[in-house]
Amino acid sequence: ALVREPGPANDSNTSAIQPLSYKTIEQKQPNTERQLVDIDSQCIPLTLTPPAPLIDDVSANDAAIFQEKLRSTLREAADQIVGQIFQALTKEFHIIVCGSPRVGKSTLINAICGQEVAETKDGLASCTKAISCHTLEGECEIDSKIIHYKYNFWDTPGFESWEKNDIRPNIKAIVKKPESKPLCMIFCASPGTFVNLEELKWLFDLCIREKHIFCALVCTNKYAGQTKSRRAVLDDFKGLLSTYVNDQLREEKDITFYGNVGLCTSVNSQLFEDDDRKLEASGIHELIYGIMESLVDEHVLDWCMLTLENKGFWKDMHEKAAGGVDRVKGRVKAVIDLLKSAKNGKRKKRKK
Repeated sequence: ALVREPGPANDSNTSAIQPLSYKTIEQKQPNTERQLVDIDSQCIPLTLTPPAPLIDDVSANDAAIFQEKLRSTLREAADQIVGQIFQALTKEFHIIVCGSPRVGKSTLINAICGQEVAETKDGLASCTKAISCHTLEGECEIDSKIIHYKYNFWDTPGFESWEKNDIRPNIKAIVKKPESKPLCMIFCASPGTFVNLEELKWLFDLCIREKHIFCALVCTNKYAGQTKSRRAVLDDFKGLLSTYVNDQLREEKDITFYGNVGLCTSVNSQLFEDDDRKLEASGIHELIYGIMESLVDEHVLDWCMLTLENKGFWKDMHEKAAGGVDRVKGRVKAVIDLLKSAKNGKRKKRKK
């Protein structure tokens, strides 16, 4: 098992549907200790088979084209179903981000969202000083009605603090609410900053074996250390993830895919500079795309909504082969159909 060492990394690191708008929650409440609150959600649980790859070939000239494609797809649905879809989105989406301090978790969250996401002190974050919450709130107008929803990034400390701060019960509380299962878990480690793999295995067993939560393992601040150190982090990630899958792995664009179980890759979330070199941010768009491709149907639309305002990502994706947006539309329509079926089934059940 690898033992954590201090790393040099820096953590500065629809009838008529109107365009989505996002705003970060900036207010802060007193950091008080209190019991965990339940996660309220209107999500409709769905049981789905693993999908084919979402996109091998996203084609969008820029974010505006994709947004219009997505909106036009939703307009094609029956009016009542459009409302149902966004009612299902009226909830809190959860993404768990784990890793030691100074590995670039906050910077990675901002890079995924395409904007700075404020840390808040409400909700589950108030249960412990050790877990912080970064929240991005969104709203969508449907028939003059504003639908609100938000994405919570739960930022946990390094494993060395888990026992001291009683972190495990709080992680379980976030993960084990069936109506609000996290979209994914992102684990971060940078070259020179390692963790005890036994603790990481506990987290994987909880997320993968028990709750079937997609896990993205990310070597952050990849330029901050030597190539050998970066490879060591990725090798540890691959060795651990490979114990949870039987299928043949797929490697593409510096990402190793483990089906709907997880992926591992390396990124640098912002411009890297030292005395003799300057390197642009790298790997973020590929990470967003890789997660989008790997998620099961019920979470694809949720992830698209999270990244919709990241114009840099959608502009970059136009370099993929043509036809990708149509496949995105196909997946969105599949989600619509599934929600409609679930709604009808629920109505029939109430009549009995």
